[in-house]
Amino acid sequence: MFWSPADLKGTESVWDNIARHDVIVAGIDTFGFAWKPARHHAMVETIDAGTITPGRRNVARLFAKNPAAVLLLEVYFFEEEKDGYPRDHRWWLRDKNGRRKQFWPGNYMMNLADAGYVAHVARRIAALHKAAGRRTGIFLDNLRTDPASKAAWISLLKLVRKLCGEDMPIQVNAGWQSEDIAWIAPYVNGIAYEDAVHHATNKDTEAFYGRIRKWEALCRTPHISANEVYGKRRDAKTRRREFIRTLVYTNMAFLYADSTRGHRHGWYGPWDISLGKALAGPRSPAEGKLAKRRFEKGLVLWLPASAKKDETVRIGRKMRDAFSGRYVRSVTLTPGKGALLLDKPFATQSVSEPAGSTPTGG
Repeated sequence: MFWSPADLKGTESVWDNIARHDVIVAGIDTFGFAWKPARHHAMVETIDAGTITPGRRNVARLFAKNPAAVLLLEVYFFEEEKDGYPRDHRWWLRDKNGRRKQFWPGNYMMNLADAGYVAHVARRIAALHKAAGRRTGIFLDNLRTDPASKAAWISLLKLVRKLCGEDMPIQVNAGWQSEDIAWIAPYVNGIAYEDAVHHATNKDTEAFYGRIRKWEALCRTPHISANEVYGKRRDAKTRRREFIRTLVYTNMAFLYADSTRGHRHGWYGPWDISLGKALAGPRSPAEGKLAKRRFEKGLVLWLPASAKKDETVRIGRKMRDAFSGRYVRSVTLTPGKGALLLDKPFATQSVSEPAGSTPTGG
């Protein structure tokens, strides 16, 4: 979950909705925390004492509903809201005419080369981590890979580890970027990719999965990387294709969302499946070769589009197709298609795509 819970109808509470997700990125206000009131809120390095107890209560409520969840609260680093700091503060990044550089409307970029600013953000992260509790991690948006930015990010993360310890979960958002990421991996537990598959170099999406698989393995444990893909809700083909490739090639969380504007998303039947532990590591993409990954409760198959012909996989026992609901003993895949097969039926709470409503495939 990136900021927005799933769009669901019915009586489900917001906390049940949030707890559906295993990796949760949220603003601190979502859980009831707030910075100590000030004219320029980003200058503050103290969490309002009156929000700590109710905030921790909400954090505990989440973990009670989903003990496996990873909660990541956002702290700004690359940019800040226009009133976060005084307009004349040296920490804003400015153009040659001295004007602040805009990032989003109402948000401006920060001078990451300023050591004082880097130390300030590290102290804010430490204050939030102390207030929210040891299980709560941090999310940092808008990773950049130019040499100056790399130095600033490494400096920040070293300070954060010194202040918060080695075990605090940290995820950074690489956006569309999927190359030149190895340098950040040793400092973080995960990397988020924001529709990067649709911006892969040379449109080679198999190579994209090979890269993010490699960067994930370089991150600290526990690994909490996430592959977010954008598309229309009625585009089941794209959603299933990237879901299957994420399962077979990585250990990452997966989200299919509308767009970067709010990251709104539905909830789809197969997301309720529990596959259990992986019995093999993530497969490495190979030109035209079938990828097969076994889990305790299921089997994931993917035949790349580069394959020269269809391929039939004989399973040896009856399994249930997660998308069609049919029981099968073999599956024939055409290039660019995959399958998610289950040892047992599963119950879904989805209101968006019940199991058995759609055919198998990518």
